[in-house]
Amino acid sequence: MDRQTLDMEGARQGEISAASLQMGDDTIAIRRIATMSIESIEFAPWDMPRNRKSQRLHATLCVANLFFGLVSLAWWFLVPGRQSGLVALFMGGALILLGVFLGIRAAMIAMKIRKREPYYRLTIGTSDGRQIPVVDNNRDVLVKIRDVVRHKMDTGDTETIGEFDLNLDIVDLKLPKSARPASPAPPREDMSPRQHEPELLFDADEEEAAAERLKSAS
Repeated sequence: MDRQTLDMEGARQGEISAASLQMGDDTIAIRRIATMSIESIEFAPWDMPRNRKSQRLHATLCVANLFFGLVSLAWWFLVPGRQSGLVALFMGGALILLGVFLGIRAAMIAMKIRKREPYYRLTIGTSDGRQIPVVDNNRDVLVKIRDVVRHKMDTGDTETIGEFDLNLDIVDLKLPKSARPASPAPPREDMSPRQHEPELLFDADEEEAAAERLKSAS
């Protein structure tokens, strides 16, 4: 059975230069990009014309073998004991078994054709109406590509370049250090001088005792 790959759903290779994005035969100027969105989609990798044709052929042969097998069994039932009846019996049994096998095979192909698998698509839209899809089964990779392109759009950066080949799981894209989120600074201790409580120069009880001594002496 034939199986289609993600290459049939969108681009898998690309290069980001100073001011443009190259994907396959499409070149997009960074300043012409208008929209970028990531969506989750399902596709049927086995749903191809050759597989559908094979499924129909197996189903047709199944019906034909079952029909002629039943006809042979009917002939054996109508002429029991004859040599031609025994031949029809063996032929009918073989045709019915072959028909059952072909029917099971047709059902398996039909189930595989209906099988769906998820993948993610990064759609890049330009100001002239074009939409270029980048597809992969890993969303984080597409988010990384989107973030690099967005950084170049927002800042006009011409130094960030790179390339990616999703067929080989190669993604050589790096944001400059200035575009990465800075790590939080450690909390600083309060170095300001503390305000001390006012110093107690005289004790009120000692002053009262001295005044009593002066009165008694006078």
